[in-house]
Amino acid sequence: MPFHPEAPQPNLSQSLPAVVTQKDCLSTDRACAVCRSPLGSLLYRQRFSAISGGQLLDGYDVVYCKVCGFCFASPLPDQSAFDQYYREMSKYEHFERGGQVSEYDLARFCDVAGVIEEFLPSPETRILEIGCANGKLLSLLKENGYANVAGVDPSPGCAEIARRLYGVPVTVSTLSDVSLPDGSVDFLIMIGVLEHVRDLESALKTLSKSLAIDGRFFISVPDASRYTRGSDAPFQEFSVEHINFFGPLSLANLMARHGFKEVAYRQTLIDPSYKTSTPVLHAVYRKTSSFRPVVKDEETSAELAAYVSQSEEVDQRVHRAIDEVVCRRLPILIWGTGAHTLRLLHSSRLAEAQIHAFVDSNPHYQGRHLNAAPIIAPATLTDYPGLPILISSRVYQDEICSIIRDEMKLSNELITLYEL
Repeated sequence: MPFHPEAPQPNLSQSLPAVVTQKDCLSTDRACAVCRSPLGSLLYRQRFSAISGGQLLDGYDVVYCKVCGFCFASPLPDQSAFDQYYREMSKYEHFERGGQVSEYDLARFCDVAGVIEEFLPSPETRILEIGCANGKLLSLLKENGYANVAGVDPSPGCAEIARRLYGVPVTVSTLSDVSLPDGSVDFLIMIGVLEHVRDLESALKTLSKSLAIDGRFFISVPDASRYTRGSDAPFQEFSVEHINFFGPLSLANLMARHGFKEVAYRQTLIDPSYKTSTPVLHAVYRKTSSFRPVVKDEETSAELAAYVSQSEEVDQRVHRAIDEVVCRRLPILIWGTGAHTLRLLHSSRLAEAQIHAFVDSNPHYQGRHLNAAPIIAPATLTDYPGLPILISSRVYQDEICSIIRDEMKLSNELITLYEL
């Protein structure tokens, strides 16, 4: 899908109201990042069970700003809690694949690299990616002749993998404490990052100062204005980590407030795994001193309401499958400790099952406990011969089944929650 050449044009009939009453509003702990209003309206209440010593939060309210329409999560811990979580609990090292990205991620990065190159002025462009994970995207740009690349990521493991596999220099830092000299970057990249940032105000001020005059900023986020077009587990977009929900207009409003003019944007679908798709928004901005008034985003909150209804319908089928497991009264293992599992432990009867252990390939989770059961590495599954394994994931369901059957050669009964 081609890029739109300019931002959505303001509709004067949708201009921000002069007065907003407090009827049907709730006061949030986060002022709206776009218009600074403290008044929001509840769309959905999300809750999670907790992993011992490794939980970022136990839930939040999905709200939309009554003034400008920006959608976000509240209440939340402060930014320092997020910084610590991404340093210590990162899941982007892909230890199970030796740091290599999946075939789906590789295809996505190749596509994004091609898009970015349309907006790079020269091979000498100073490129910096914030939240670069293992550096694969930067390595593709480097292979295509853009040698002046660097990254920033909070995970020491990701930084080491980027250096070892691709020779890409990565500074280990969070957005809260990164040191970027003024005007030192020509082209900034943030892919799948802005939806995770609690303190958007501080982050965008820091990044704006780092950009050279007329510098460009490429941003990619999940497209909350089109969530119902994706194929994933119910409520998966309301994850433990996703706390900002952008549509094209709300993202353009936020960026305009910090001195960025939209150059182009594109709405598309990506395939993060087998028979899974996620709506995303790619946008390019230019640093400028011009001003664009905020225009109320009515589209995204309406789409989130539709997404809640859609998710609730699928969730009923998942709950029925879990009810059957509970009624069997058999001891089981559960593979997966991500947002999918944490939500189901709180919202369904899954916590009533006789769970002997949880399985997760991420070493940051192993050795911890969830609902009093240990989190173990896949290699220790042989210690539990014959126990059924419930696969608590949609996006990785087929991959996990393949690992158990084809790689580990285990004959345990596999219980899946989705027909893919």
